[in-house]
Amino acid sequence: MAKKKIGINKLLNAMKKNIREVNDQEICRRLEVLMHSEKEDLNSALVKRILESQPYGVDPREVPDPFPQYVKHYFYMIRREERIRLKEGDAASLPLSAGKKRGKSVKKTPKKAILTGSSSAKKAAKKKKTVKKK
Repeated sequence: MAKKKIGINKLLNAMKKNIREVNDQEICRRLEVLMHSEKEDLNSALVKRILESQPYGVDPREVPDPFPQYVKHYFYMIRREERIRLKEGDAASLPLSAGKKRGKSVKKTPKKAILTGSSSAKKAAKKKKTVKKK
């Protein structure tokens, strides 16, 4: 009878709750394969610290060898969720016009606008410079 790996399973379930991208799903799939093939389980106290003190309370180097990359990705997922919640919270609390004012819209001078524009605009600017030099 196969021994259940409770520690890895808890981490896997916590990661599955935060899946947003395809690479998250792929990493969870790899952890699941590793869970079935690995003989050792993660220490339950360590997993509890990882899940409760997220993402700054545990150093991924404390985790046994095949698992640090999964713990790092879990911390990334948590930080991403926090960023998204803050972003959505800011957008919901501000009126629409205030959100537009907060953006970095710097007016450029016509010369800079031409130089940073399309390649045809750059060619036209170069032609004007060569004509002026003659």
